[in-house]
Amino acid sequence: MSAILDRLLALATTGVGSLPFARPAEAARHALGGYAVPFCPQLPRLDGDMVSEWLGTDPGRCGWTTDRDRERPAAWDAFVEQLAAKPPDHGIAKLQVTGPVTLAIALERGAGRVGAGASVVSLARDVCVWLAANAAGQVRRLAEVGIDALVVVDEPGLAHAGVSAVETELWDPLRSVSPAWGLHVCGRVPWGLVGGLELDVLSFDVSVHGLAPESRPVLEALLRRGGRIAWGVLDPVGPEQAGDASGRGTACVSATVRDGLPLERVAQLSLLTPSCGTGRLSPARERLVAATLDSAAQSTRDAVAAMAAKWGSDHKSA
Repeated sequence: MSAILDRLLALATTGVGSLPFARPAEAARHALGGYAVPFCPQLPRLDGDMVSEWLGTDPGRCGWTTDRDRERPAAWDAFVEQLAAKPPDHGIAKLQVTGPVTLAIALERGAGRVGAGASVVSLARDVCVWLAANAAGQVRRLAEVGIDALVVVDEPGLAHAGVSAVETELWDPLRSVSPAWGLHVCGRVPWGLVGGLELDVLSFDVSVHGLAPESRPVLEALLRRGGRIAWGVLDPVGPEQAGDASGRGTACVSATVRDGLPLERVAQLSLLTPSCGTGRLSPARERLVAATLDSAAQSTRDAVAAMAAKWGSDHKSA
């Protein structure tokens, strides 16, 4: 388990990946100033969607080879420049990488195939090696300006891809180049597979999907290893307030507490995020999302502190 994440504040906020800005410098400023853990934003207006950002064009009109050239995200230079000028105190930034399974599914479907099962898994292994080489270059560049990278692999449709729970080595190339690594799943989470990945961070949507019963042992094991959970507590497109997100965050933290794992420890190992990126929304909406999440994080910290104090008082009186 990566120790660099110990530098993060309890219930730190971060974004999921995409932002709706058209100017890279503006996007970078917001990603650094609007969230506790800055992240290199993907800009759909400039980069395309999460698939075309990495493959460069419609996967239905191209193949894939390991020597495919790839430019950095549109916001990359501005992001690194601003990070170097004003680094966060904890010295961590997040890189979100479209996952090898997601890219393999797009390529398979682009070729007229079903996009699931053994062919996806086989292709994803090759794609992951290429992704890792690209991510390693970004990780090295951040290290040059004194920043440790948290590499989060985005696999939204993982539950439907036909990857078995014993194929966890598929992501090893990305894990090997990452000071800390995680997985983001905005759809249904395949808990059996995720439980075997030995993640530093798991990011998933609780605003829509909640906490499934089968998630509890996986989340508890992750926390006991010192891993982090990034709770997607705020639906960016919903008419939600800070209280809604704070209520979900508090409920998630308290629901995963077990004997020997104090409430404050679970909060320390938790982050709060939107449930997904905001690249298709408006800049004003994104600013509201970031501000709402920040307020929710502080409210959740206060609620956790109050609960911990009450539980401690109850135990003393008992």
